[in-house]
Amino acid sequence: MIRGKRLALFAAMALALSAVPLPADDALDVDEAEVSSAQGRAIQFINYEGPHAVIETAESIRGIGRALGRAVAAGALRSGEVGRYSVIHAVDPAVPTGFDADIVMLGEGARVDHVKNVRRIVAGFLEEAYGYSPADADTLAVFVTIYNAVYRGDMGYFGSRYKPVVTKELSPSTAGMSTRWDEWAGRSRIVIPLSGRAGMGVLGSVDTTPITDAPTVQSLKDESPTAGVEERMDVVDIKERAQDEEKAAIEVEKARIEREEAAIAEEKATAAEEKPAAAVEAEAAATTGPGAARAAEDGAAEKGGDQEASLAVSEKAREEDAAAAERETTAREAQLEADKAALAAREEAAAAKDAEIAADRESIAADQKEAIGTEVSAAAAKEAAGVPLFELVDPNLPFSRIALVDLKTGEVIRRSGINTIRAATALDLGDAFVAIAGQVTGSGGAVRLVRITKADYADLTQGADDVFADSRLWKIGTSIYAVVKRGELWAIGRFDPVSLELKATSAPVSRWTFLTESGGRLVAQGPGGAFLVLQAEDLSTAAEIAR
Repeated sequence: MIRGKRLALFAAMALALSAVPLPADDALDVDEAEVSSAQGRAIQFINYEGPHAVIETAESIRGIGRALGRAVAAGALRSGEVGRYSVIHAVDPAVPTGFDADIVMLGEGARVDHVKNVRRIVAGFLEEAYGYSPADADTLAVFVTIYNAVYRGDMGYFGSRYKPVVTKELSPSTAGMSTRWDEWAGRSRIVIPLSGRAGMGVLGSVDTTPITDAPTVQSLKDESPTAGVEERMDVVDIKERAQDEEKAAIEVEKARIEREEAAIAEEKATAAEEKPAAAVEAEAAATTGPGAARAAEDGAAEKGGDQEASLAVSEKAREEDAAAAERETTAREAQLEADKAALAAREEAAAAKDAEIAADRESIAADQKEAIGTEVSAAAAKEAAGVPLFELVDPNLPFSRIALVDLKTGEVIRRSGINTIRAATALDLGDAFVAIAGQVTGSGGAVRLVRITKADYADLTQGADDVFADSRLWKIGTSIYAVVKRGELWAIGRFDPVSLELKATSAPVSRWTFLTESGGRLVAQGPGGAFLVLQAEDLSTAAEIAR
């Protein structure tokens, strides 16, 4: 039960929330769709989309579940206000098969209208009822809500898997959770399956096997562009940590059983040794008693009779004690056998859980591989649709960067990091662009050749030699040519197109010169106006034509 301040806090919260809708978050118009092909039918959560008179915080919504959870942790079997938000802790230790459950109920006065808010309530409940961390509670809440939508109204399913203490609280019209927000209030009983060891601080309190069954996981996969991989990995992590706890508890129980078994064996051995000694003592006492009576004819017969009666009483007491001890030992042995059977069942269940986790991991890995393949294919298609453009950083300046743009959608697929490229100089070499980039600044800026690979626009090679900022670039044969600085003068430079290493330079030329190929040689114009005929390889002057 919720008492004192807890009851007052919950009542005030429930009253306030009964009068206003509960939005999911600031993005109220974003629909969260969850589609499943489970059981041959599509499942899609339909949330309210529209204005709200009052916006409650996510924390206050979560607080509804926390209040219910605190009550269950304190021992309540029922708590909350049935007309609004309440919970039934439906457990029956006397029934050995089937799941116990917590049933979170949304009453007629409930005002949740987005599945995110239902999940916040469930998560808050799990935090306080069983000590789950907020992150773990959020993960479990996702699976719990989808699970309850998958099996909405399926009394055959619930009846075959849950104890009568649970199913008596359900009906075809209330079991599970509708997919429509306007059918939640008064018609939703959210079932949270519990393990046999549910309790505060126990990671395995919520039984994760049913809420991660194939239909539920398929529903999550169908709603997610990444096949719900992240959520599934999170829940597997919870399973594994719960397994670690359970296996440690199994070892503790195994050691206790071994100690009890040894103690019973030792007690039985001691009893077996004491029994003959007690019989000999009784026989001796019986013989000594009558002999003393005959030897003392002066009236000791009466005393001997008393001794015989006392010995008879003692013997009977010993027999009764022995019988009681034997009954206790038998009971302990019976309990020990029951404990062994229970332990064996726990070990079997742990082995099955290990197999389940392994299957989960394998399924996630397969979906990750498929998702990666899909992403690669999508990226390749997007890449094929992209057109490399030189994007001016400032429309009034000559500096640009390379951007791969989908001209149909306008999406920029990627951009180069360098943003001082002089677009008019760029050469397309097939797998890369070579251009002049940079600016002479007081802080050490320079104008050099750069090579940018098309694969990712990130692999950048920078030349080591200063070039004329307004020079053109020429690709002739296998080399690249540009006007380079040589002391206070300018010259034609020949560069390796990959390393941008300067291989040769010419005699001085005008920095505004054009370069023309003719008969295997190159023609440039000198600083005085004469034409220089240059050898293409070493750039030595073959002839000079005065003007």
